[in-house]
Amino acid sequence: MKFFFFFLLFLSFNVYSSPSGNDLLIACETSLEEGFQGTTGMMCVWYVTPCDCHYGKETRIPRVCLPEDYETEYLAKEVIDGLKAKPKLLDETAEMAAAEILAKKYPCD
Repeated sequence: MKFFFFFLLFLSFNVYSSPSGNDLLIACETSLEEGFQGTTGMMCVWYVTPCDCHYGKETRIPRVCLPEDYETEYLAKEVIDGLKAKPKLLDETAEMAAAEILAKKYPCD
């Protein structure tokens, strides 16, 4: 019975882990090569086009306000370049890494 409990506990930690900046780098590089399709494409799009929906809930994550005419491919390239320029962000969550990069160019007023 103890084994089963620890097994479930182990699974619960793995199921809810957030993708890292490194995961985002791989997803966006793959998306640029193969198109923004499937789960990899959806992951890249999700993080490079933040909606600023969580304003006020997580103050540690910089706010990003994108212009209405943004291009996903361009944003993905910006995030890729930013992750390669700052390898420290590869260990952050994908949300934090993308926000750190994009907020410099697209801050909210």
